[in-house]
Parts: sequence; structure tokens; C-alpha cells
Amino acid sequence: MRRVCRAAGDSSPLSGILAAAMPPVFWLGLGIAATFFLIGAVSGARSRTASLRTGAAMGGYLGVMAAFPLLAIGLATS
Repeated sequence: MRRVCRAAGDSSPLSGILAAAMPPVFWLGLGIAATFFLIGAVSGARSRTASLRTGAAMGGYLGVMAAFPLLAIGLATS
């Protein structure tokens, strides 16, 4: 087991997990973006005039645009 030295006043837990470092608002934004992406991919795949690729691209774009404030706040406060 590897020991890591910390400062005397540091009481933060040692963790290499990224999920613990990111605030919940970031994960909420990521979930919204993923939901938009999946809805776009499914609707593009079911469409007669569009394709899965174009539906996924539009869903991804709209998802990132809709969730951008939450993603930016989450990244800024991590």
C-alpha cells in the first residue's frame, strides 16, 4: 500500500475517484445532455428522412446547449 503525505491541517479524504471531486450540479448537466443525445438518436433512427447519425448529432448539440450552464457551474466549482 502506498502512503501519501498530507499537510498537517488537511482533513480531506484521499481519493482518486473523479466522481467524488465533481459537484452534483455537473452530473445533473451531464445527465441532461446524455438524455437529449439519446432522444435525438432514437428519433433520428425512427425517422424516414433523417438518420441515426444526424439525430445523434442534433441531440448532442441541443443537449450540450441546454445543459451548458450546469456543466459550466460544475466545472467552475470543482
